[in-house]
Amino acid sequence: MTITKKAAGKAVKKTTTKKTVGTVKIKKTATRKNAPGAASAAEAQNIPVRVQNAPPKFKTVSSPVAAPRAKTGGRKPKMAIVSLTSCEGCQFALLDLGEKFLDFASSVEMVDFRLIEEEEDPGTKLDLVLVEGNPVTEDNLKLLQSVRKRSRVLAALGNCAAMGGIPEIKNYHEGANTIKHVYKYIQGISNPEIKEIDNFVKVDFYFPGCPINGEEFLRYAPELLLGNIPTIPDSPVCVECKKAGNRCLLLDKKPCFGPMILGGCDAVCPTARMTCQGCRGLRPGANIKAMRATLKTMMTDEEFENTTEIYGLRDDVEESLRTTN
Repeated sequence: MTITKKAAGKAVKKTTTKKTVGTVKIKKTATRKNAPGAASAAEAQNIPVRVQNAPPKFKTVSSPVAAPRAKTGGRKPKMAIVSLTSCEGCQFALLDLGEKFLDFASSVEMVDFRLIEEEEDPGTKLDLVLVEGNPVTEDNLKLLQSVRKRSRVLAALGNCAAMGGIPEIKNYHEGANTIKHVYKYIQGISNPEIKEIDNFVKVDFYFPGCPINGEEFLRYAPELLLGNIPTIPDSPVCVECKKAGNRCLLLDKKPCFGPMILGGCDAVCPTARMTCQGCRGLRPGANIKAMRATLKTMMTDEEFENTTEIYGLRDDVEESLRTTN
């Protein structure tokens, strides 16, 4: 796929500082300053937070072009970014990287990326495919199964593909009665249960978050192009919150899920004084039982349950509590 000025213009409509890289205009984005603060959630509530001996984070290869080409016999690795039913926010998070993403894109042959493409996917074999969204329609499912057969490595891109996301909320409500709020006549309206993509195909790696962290993508994507499967370290959001100098929200009796949620988001929500609601999913070493006991002093069982539904966390929390009791 050839990336042109015309195509990029459709994807990035507003720019503050324009710069030409090859033939694509990009935008510069502002960075958020960290707020001052104090203790971590784990320390404040005496919650045991075990960080397992996870392997170190993979570093982005020094030459994102040379290494993948060496693995693919001298050619650029072929990659696709595929949209199922989704808001495509994770793909816009990549475009928000600006020049960094364009540098990465220059190291691959982007076979499919509908936000900036001008050519149809020719259906060739793929070294890496990233899938965003939920397989809601029959066409979604066919596309998902097709790219799985064609790809060496398949990764879920974001919370919806990995955990069901916000669309999964409807699974916890009465289907027929709920859909009447949207459609006057429901005869013939398909209303399937929302499921993560790993219910239908093998998933090799998960980029967590709603949306994903663009810098995390740049760290792990080169490894995936090489056929290596990275491991995201088992570290809670609290670690990043403390590094940012934030005052722990739990100290103010605000029900933050940070101690049990996988870090890697730079604690963006707590830094904005919003509680973590778990869009990155449970971390492997989380003590869910202790966390739940702590939150009982800050929210009702119904409020806890409703919050865990927002990003598809409820099923994982319930499964964890069942296996630890």
